[in-house]
Amino acid sequence: MFESLIKRQKIQKTLQKNIWAKTSELEELQLQKFRVILNHAYQNVPYYHRLFRSAGLKPEDIKSYKDISKIPITTRKDLRDPKNDVIANNIKLKNCMKCKTSGSTGVPLELTCTVEDGLYAWASYERVRRVNGYNPSHDKFLILKSAKQKSNNEKYAVKYIKKLHGKLSDQNTSLIYLTEPIHNQIELLKTINPDVIWGYPSAIKVLAKEVKERSIEKISPRLVFTASEVLTEECRNYITSVFNSEIYDVYGAWETGCMAWECSKHSGYHINMDTVLLEFIDESGESVCEGERGKVIATNLNAFGMPRIRYEVGDIAIPLKEECSCGMGGYLMKSVEGREDDFIKLPNNQIVSPRIVTVTIKNVPGVSEFQAIQEKKDTILVNIVKEQDFDESTIHKELARALHKVLGNELNIESQIVEDIIGDKSGKLRAVVSRI
Repeated sequence: MFESLIKRQKIQKTLQKNIWAKTSELEELQLQKFRVILNHAYQNVPYYHRLFRSAGLKPEDIKSYKDISKIPITTRKDLRDPKNDVIANNIKLKNCMKCKTSGSTGVPLELTCTVEDGLYAWASYERVRRVNGYNPSHDKFLILKSAKQKSNNEKYAVKYIKKLHGKLSDQNTSLIYLTEPIHNQIELLKTINPDVIWGYPSAIKVLAKEVKERSIEKISPRLVFTASEVLTEECRNYITSVFNSEIYDVYGAWETGCMAWECSKHSGYHINMDTVLLEFIDESGESVCEGERGKVIATNLNAFGMPRIRYEVGDIAIPLKEECSCGMGGYLMKSVEGREDDFIKLPNNQIVSPRIVTVTIKNVPGVSEFQAIQEKKDTILVNIVKEQDFDESTIHKELARALHKVLGNELNIESQIVEDIIGDKSGKLRAVVSRI
């Protein structure tokens, strides 16, 4: 336990120091860490060893940034395939945590993380909070969470959290679960009266709307961090107008940790060059020019349990080959582009974030992939790719029960088993589609 806390402090101190490194120094560090994770994956992960050999490559062939594109891209499907052997064979699985990604694409991915992997992921987000003014010693920190985690790996999660944080909870940190009725959420918000809020922009906007409509006073967090959804200007302006708070948008993913974030200048997103290597490519696999839209390809530089090298994140973003006027080193990303998540519209006119729907469906036993489509206000159709050895009727029953619990009984839940989930015209798979 003590060893983990010391390691946590060391990692946090290192990342805080790196903020003020020159861009050239960050590039040198980034390439150095990339070579380390490359060698590790080649030697210890069967999937990457085969991938390199199939491309006629060895780690020593990657000498500069221009060589990185020689490495084949890895997709979520590749990492989910049990035949691919994607977990490093030199780690102790009993000391690892297994967790699933949010499933916002309709295809949840189970990750295997060592304690150190997790420490770096946590520190990459903690750095963002602290550099923008968060003080964990006295700030009341509120996290808006999609749902309580129910996992067969709960015992691993508890052990992992103990190692990661040294204790199971922080007295200054509170949670509000978005599956709770909005009245309960507001009562908790009033009780907590947070200094800092972290959550989905859509969820924070819903709270802000309720605060405004109910004329609730004295709810004015100093800082608001938005993540996991596209933050529109309309949403940013609305939250700011209600809470009178500074908003900082954060771009990250379970697979990568924090990738990029806003500082007080709001002139773009600082790329975490010391924890992730980002590429932005076009349909042909070539790097896009500055200011052009490109697919985000990410390498997590600290994921040694289950490496993600040249991993296709599934987002579209715009890179900037420039630095911020704030004085911190590293390049900027202009924005994360793409479709904003669709909201579900209920018969009672309540609007529900698609994150609630995706988390709910993801936790239904037997569901491998899914897509929820709302064609009418009183009906949702869920297309399901089921896992083997699960009974169809049981899946339909459990799915309807779970969604009715979250969305109410006025909504008709229809479901059907399909062979595959078809993406939209852009090729991106949307887990929730509302056509209302």
